[in-house]
Amino acid sequence: MASTAQDCLNVSPLNPTIGGEVTGLDLRKPLNDATSAALRSALLDRKVLFFKEQDLSVEEFERFGRTFGELFIHPTMPQLPESPYINPVATEHGPAKDWHIGGPWRTSPFIAELLQLKITPPAGGDTMWADLQAAYRGLSTPMRRLFDELTAAYLADPAQYSPTTRANAGERLEVEHPLVINHPETGERGLYYSTSAVRIAGLNELEQSTIRRLLLEHATQPRFVVRYRWQPGDIAIWDNRAVWHSAVDDYGDSPRLGWHASVTADWRPGPPPASTSAA
Repeated sequence: MASTAQDCLNVSPLNPTIGGEVTGLDLRKPLNDATSAALRSALLDRKVLFFKEQDLSVEEFERFGRTFGELFIHPTMPQLPESPYINPVATEHGPAKDWHIGGPWRTSPFIAELLQLKITPPAGGDTMWADLQAAYRGLSTPMRRLFDELTAAYLADPAQYSPTTRANAGERLEVEHPLVINHPETGERGLYYSTSAVRIAGLNELEQSTIRRLLLEHATQPRFVVRYRWQPGDIAIWDNRAVWHSAVDDYGDSPRLGWHASVTADWRPGPPPASTSAA
């Protein structure tokens, strides 16, 4: 019988509401059912989990990703020859430095994403995640009520999001998502927004720019953010329904190579019930 990773995991918080470093697991071994369930629960609680020095193979990386759901074959990102589910990310692709959520071009955006860095720059190259649920709670009651009513529109063709594929993109279709959602598993209400939004429905240009600036400045305050300094072999997985993230563009041409995968499920971001925001 193949050995499995033991359910002796420990999660150390990195911020009061977001980020946890997981120890006690060897992800090169299959996870037993109890450990898998504990990891899924920890992800809902901490929103981003970090695993140091795992250095997984293609098969092991895929298997770990499937702990959290079905892996997605991305139609426009590069793929490893060994796996259509794993997208290599490298210095020459440029950092995803704008704050964003994964897959807003889909009617059912990604529920989670995972990243392992194989090569890290000698300095810099961190990634930041911000807790959009805590950010929502940090808004005043009038602002929560306003955001509860808003939706953002995104281009619905993934080819529109990359300079290398944009020229061949199809018709400019859009998909809308609410600016506030209830998490489908925890019920926690939070902001749901990516800076790639092309418009905020129903607002004029001045109102849109004001709301965009407020969202960016408010939801990236240090109290909502965990920033991670990568070492080769480290893995992060994050709940795309609760956070947004940004890669820090500070390492120039230094090598930075990783594997990325997206986790999908049959869900659609729905608006919260009629506003009941408490003071």
